[in-house]
Amino acid sequence: MRGRAADRYLYAVQILKERYLCVRSVDLAHYLGITKASVSAFIRQMREEGLIEVESDGNLLLTAEGQRRARQLGERIEFFRRLLTEAGVPSEVALRDAIAFSWKMSEDSFEAFRTLKKE
Repeated sequence: MRGRAADRYLYAVQILKERYLCVRSVDLAHYLGITKASVSAFIRQMREEGLIEVESDGNLLLTAEGQRRARQLGERIEFFRRLLTEAGVPSEVALRDAIAFSWKMSEDSFEAFRTLKKE
């Protein structure tokens, strides 16, 4: 599972971990608004790719690579949230749009935005 879909799940696990410490697939399904069956399939794929581990009690843990990818997505979201907020977009809207941009935008486009912002 490459790309943005996996990153979305990894980022969601990270966010939930920060809030609750213990995250299970049902928590992830509820947070993402999808079925537990869909989450289970993604978790299986992410385990095979070494992005996530599942403890015996069902608690989800990000591996080092999973943490790295979740952190990268978090940085992208924060970049766009700040940019939109600075442009006068209300904070709730800015966060929602920043998440949408970050999940769908290519790495090349993101780097172009960062370069533009630095100028």
